[in-house]
Amino acid sequence: MTTKRAGLLSKLTTTKLPGTKETVADMFVRRTGEGLGALVGIASASSDTRRAPERAGYIAASAVNVVSSAFGWETPRRVSKTVLMPLLAANVWRRRHETSRFTTTTLLIGLAGGWLGDLILMPNKPNLNRGSVPFAVNQVAYHVLLWRAGARISALRAAIRFPLWAGSVPLVGAVKPEALPAAVGYGPLLAVTSALADDPVLLEGAGAVGTDEQTGLPIADATYGLGHGGNLFLISDTLLMARKMFAEEGVVGKLLNAAVMDTYTVAQLFLVEGLLALDRA
Repeated sequence: MTTKRAGLLSKLTTTKLPGTKETVADMFVRRTGEGLGALVGIASASSDTRRAPERAGYIAASAVNVVSSAFGWETPRRVSKTVLMPLLAANVWRRRHETSRFTTTTLLIGLAGGWLGDLILMPNKPNLNRGSVPFAVNQVAYHVLLWRAGARISALRAAIRFPLWAGSVPLVGAVKPEALPAAVGYGPLLAVTSALADDPVLLEGAGAVGTDEQTGLPIADATYGLGHGGNLFLISDTLLMARKMFAEEGVVGKLLNAAVMDTYTVAQLFLVEGLLALDRA
């Protein structure tokens, strides 16, 4: 690394964020710990299979899908993908007495859209434009619940996300023009989800990040995963578009398939668990 680049990196990581005493590097470390803490908290709660069997089943099915996608094992990939959203929806229904009827109903509608989208995108050569329609229902459901919880889109969060989407549209048009309708129509919905879910106002009622006594890992309220869930959805969609450039049966294609499903399943889990935690009745 040259002296000029090292100096630039040092300046970037020590620059304080507007309105705070926190540097970019500090924020990255803090946010990483919060996201990991939310994941540990969700996984810890899922370990009690008597109280949350569907949530534990979702995590197991997600792992099966990611591994089978990486190795190209079609049967377990298809079976596990088929049950993902139904398991998450069953978890929402089981916990309907913990939250409001509006949240339960909206989440179930959104997850039904996600399930239909999963089925449409299951074939080796999926129709992205057709699949983006039910996935749009999934995103709009999240928008409604996040807005209802008080989240709003700030100029800074919009400036970070929407230019990335706008810049990707010409690339998709040049490399994969048949997927342009999905990129133009579905991309902004993902950006809205990410910008809303990352609003710090959603964390006002969350406790401090603690430490799990058994593992020593951070552990936190599920609401800390909301922002990460929104961001992972954006990453998953970007990886999906990238995967279309490679052969399905190739090593790179398989690894990208696994990365798409890894980020997608964690994103869904983070958003559903975070929204349930926000609206405990």
